Amino acid sequence: MKKILKCLLFVSVLGLTVACGSKNNSESKPSSDVPHEPTQEELDDGRELIENELYTDSGFRIEFDAVGARIKKMYYDTLQIAKDGDIKGRFANRIAGAQFELNGETYNVDKNDGNNSLHGGSQGFGTRTWTKVEQHPSSITYSYRSVDGEMGYPGNLDITVKYTLLNDGQLIMEYFAKSDADTIINPTNHIWLSLNGANAQNHSLWINADKYTPRNSELIPTGEIASVEESKYDFREETEFVPSNKYDDNWVLNGEGFRKVCTLKGEESGIKCEISTDRPGLQMYNDNMNIVLETQLYPDCVHHSDWPSPILRANTDFYTKSIYAFSVDE
Repeated sequence: MKKILKCLLFVSVLGLTVACGSKNNSESKPSSDVPHEPTQEELDDGRELIENELYTDSGFRIEFDAVGARIKKMYYDTLQIAKDGDIKGRFANRIAGAQFELNGETYNVDKNDGNNSLHGGSQGFGTRTWTKVEQHPSSITYSYRSVDGEMGYPGNLDITVKYTLLNDGQLIMEYFAKSDADTIINPTNHIWLSLNGANAQNHSLWINADKYTPRNSELIPTGEIASVEESKYDFREETEFVPSNKYDDNWVLNGEGFRKVCTLKGEESGIKCEISTDRPGLQMYNDNMNIVLETQLYPDCVHHSDWPSPILRANTDFYTKSIYAFSVDE
């Protein structure tokens, strides 16, 4: 490929101004290897508004759908490199026993994964039709009200997701949320990546994590934080990705604040995806065709008081971000 895909930056924003186990990541300054905040000039660049799509002059195009506030498909020129990036929540990943305690009260949430709850339940955020609040040539914004008791979660939660695509390829995804009662929240974008345009073969992967959270046969963390050394979880150096290893696991990311944590590269296409985030965890799931890399809190963290917390206190603003930066090697 002779063209170069300028950086695509995919931002999935989840900053808790509530208890987060240790330091509040939102207090940390972005490092120099992550993208800058867009200027007004970058936002107002004269592109045409196309309903439910964002595009760049360099050939990057994204199709959106209100169901799940989802990224339906991502293309570079004619090559489809991603699909089905819907929003998972209220709590992405798993909650053991489909129940948790908050303020001394037990809440039973939807049991849709054996004995457990997955991605907010059978009618989580990814299944709901969101309202498109507005669209501009460089951005599209969706909102949703999750009512008190929906899928068993407390509090009326108002959540907004804003996607901004700059003409240089930066896709910024921001989440804003507030609840009228104490609740838990852990949304993420469940985007399926296939950077060669066909399958999960012939990719290389780097993850900036010395540790991961081992899990049991139900994919629930045991509570241990284990070293990745000499295991299939060690991607501290760029390593060939082997789809037959079948991952559905969480990495404990090194560092705090907004930092680069992962790189996935399609060796056939030369397309590279560099992920930056302020989240403490990265969940990877794969099948033979796609690789999912989700920035989020640890699975079942609501049952581990020493892990980053999903608790959002009433009338507290919620905000965070992650970035997927795509480029193409010549």
